[in-house]
Amino acid sequence: MKYRTIYADPPWNERGGGQIARGAQRHYPLMATEEIRHLEVGGKPVSWLAEDNAHCYLWVTNNFLIDGLAVLKGWGFEYKTMITWAKDRIGLGQYFRGQTEHCLFGVRGNLPYRSQDGKRSQGTTLISAPRTEHSVKPEEMRQMIELVSQGPYLELFARKHVLGWDVWGDEVRSEPHADYMSRGMDDYDKQDS
Repeated sequence: MKYRTIYADPPWNERGGGQIARGAQRHYPLMATEEIRHLEVGGKPVSWLAEDNAHCYLWVTNNFLIDGLAVLKGWGFEYKTMITWAKDRIGLGQYFRGQTEHCLFGVRGNLPYRSQDGKRSQGTTLISAPRTEHSVKPEEMRQMIELVSQGPYLELFARKHVLGWDVWGDEVRSEPHADYMSRGMDDYDKQDS
């Protein structure tokens, strides 16, 4: 199965400075940019998972913006714009303490945005939402993706199962293209009992 929309939140090699480990390495294993760029899911590169006409949403931290553009290109997508998440609290940082995170939007081929009642379904480049647990992204982003981009949907580095989405990641049980991936959580739980 190939996907029209890929959504990814990779574990960038974001390490905190100073004597105390305060970066992402406290929460999960990190990956080098080249590992992310050459990621394989079920033995297939991300570029293979995407249809010829597809959208990609790729979360990046401020420190890894340039790397994110390289990953997007390596996965076969052309950068179009950036969506910024304005958080309600200030986080860590070196010269500047972070209060934003960014999601790069790229297009492969010519997949138009969705439309409803003959009108374009457009998102916005700013999401204002509270920060919750470490690295958990606002649900408003997924809602905007579903408004603008067509399925089937695949989330890479997923933390939970979401109805209507296939998922892959260390924090969820997943196999590429397995039938339980696209079912709702209730069906998934029944399969395991």
